[in-house]
Amino acid sequence: MSWAWNRVSAMKPSMKCKPLAANFVKAALPILVCLTTACAHHQERMPPRTQDRTLDYRIQSQERPERASLQKPDEVVQTLALKNGEVVADIGAGTGYFSRPLAKAVAPDGKVYAVDVAADVLGYLKERADKEGISNIVTIVSREEDPLLPKNAVDLVFFCDTTHHIVNRVPFYRAMAPGLKQGGRVAIIDYKPDAQHHPHPSEEHVPRSQAISEMEDAGFKYVKDFDFLRDQYFLIFEKP
Repeated sequence: MSWAWNRVSAMKPSMKCKPLAANFVKAALPILVCLTTACAHHQERMPPRTQDRTLDYRIQSQERPERASLQKPDEVVQTLALKNGEVVADIGAGTGYFSRPLAKAVAPDGKVYAVDVAADVLGYLKERADKEGISNIVTIVSREEDPLLPKNAVDLVFFCDTTHHIVNRVPFYRAMAPGLKQGGRVAIIDYKPDAQHHPHPSEEHVPRSQAISEMEDAGFKYVKDFDFLRDQYFLIFEKP
């Protein structure tokens, strides 16, 4: 009897291990999910530099016809509600896909600073704008760490498909800030990492939450966003 009782008693702890282990797994799973999610909420590596591709490739890519249905440039510009006389800085302007409609929206008295680190693509932009009769675009060959905007000159800073290419975004935004007027706006359009279509692997894109936190770290106030673009977020910030 004594042996039998001791055997049963000895088994009791091991019998309790199963529910304890199950409870531990249940408790640990949300933590693991949170850690995995946190990793997915940050850009993990930079994409290849656009300016390292040939000019012909960049022109073909940035001016491709299907871009209109994906990025809806007319609706984007209309949503920004720009007025005659306002000044826009299109950072990462490339071929001027957005610079041209932005320039038309602020004409005749406003202008657009088309900003890019690559002088060759800005040359193409200027030639094309001239052919289309757009005379209110000023090109700026910038530095990777500074867009070189004129001080207190800009009503709206516009980014499209650009922020995921900027290596140190918070310092860049801080360098950009003096060029923006008090109460001026910043618009950021970029790809969602989980979108149906994006040009780079997911880990090379900047999630919406990271885009917001970085702008706030740089001193800007998040105002609103728009959700009519299928694959991209469209965020608006303000300089306090």
